[in-house]
Amino acid sequence: MVRSPIALLLSIGVLAIPSAAAADENTPCTGSRARPQMTLVDRGAGSVVYATQELGLKLTQAGEDGVAARSIAAPGARVDTEAAGSGFAALLWVDRPGPLTVTVRAADRDPALDPGNTGADTDCTHTLSQTFNISAATVTKAGKLKRPFLVDRRRRLWYRRVVYSFSVRPEGAAADRSPLTVRVRTIRRARYPSARTRAVSQVYGLRSFDIKEPPFKRGCQSLVCPPKARNGSAKALEVRVDDVRGGLKISVVVPTAYPSKSGRRLVPTPWADIEVLQSGRRVARLRAAGRCTEGGQAARCTFKRVSTKP
Repeated sequence: MVRSPIALLLSIGVLAIPSAAAADENTPCTGSRARPQMTLVDRGAGSVVYATQELGLKLTQAGEDGVAARSIAAPGARVDTEAAGSGFAALLWVDRPGPLTVTVRAADRDPALDPGNTGADTDCTHTLSQTFNISAATVTKAGKLKRPFLVDRRRRLWYRRVVYSFSVRPEGAAADRSPLTVRVRTIRRARYPSARTRAVSQVYGLRSFDIKEPPFKRGCQSLVCPPKARNGSAKALEVRVDDVRGGLKISVVVPTAYPSKSGRRLVPTPWADIEVLQSGRRVARLRAAGRCTEGGQAARCTFKRVSTKP
């Protein structure tokens, strides 16, 4: 069988015929065609765009929406074209403030490419590039510390369940939506945990693509799971982290007393250092140290210091 020279060249890759579609997509539009306009908006804050927020990229031409984008490049930003919705070409998220350069290849049809009306394809591409200024997000603050209910202040009697809790929730259009990291150090001795004390930490995402499921440890769904006595009483602090209204709620359950093997009741000495970090800074810190004794339906607790200041 004798093959033709053209077939032989195609088989070895020397001769390649580009497709008409590929050639049309790379054809630049002429200067007679109006160029699309690119804008970046924050649907919650208006014209000012903040880091970590969901930003919408709009493409308009002659005051009309619906301009299709062949490709979008924004170094340093997360780009999602599938979830953009009506009126937007893409959604962007930027974690750091500063200049952001966005490059878009927009599709169009240019009649000047077929001046003789011969029926030739008039598809063309506009290449747009613009730099936007991304403002810094506001620092997240911790809510008010909720203390356990005090039954008798003079005798320092508390209910048997001694729980301290506070929330960390970004609020406002300029709030920082980057992930929150909770780092906990606990110790059973009568001193604050030092930087050398082993820490347990977990990252909690506030945006849909940042969410990570916390690992469950031995059936316990808390960040710090205390060892249990034979009757189920906790021997150490328990630290829980729960999702609440776009933020986190950190709860510290303080143990009172638990029975030993000999039947004598032991009183733990809880000391804890809990930090909440976001965007490289500490936004909340709880340092608590105390001692509790069981007394009927209440618990007598003495705390050295309780604070949530960063």
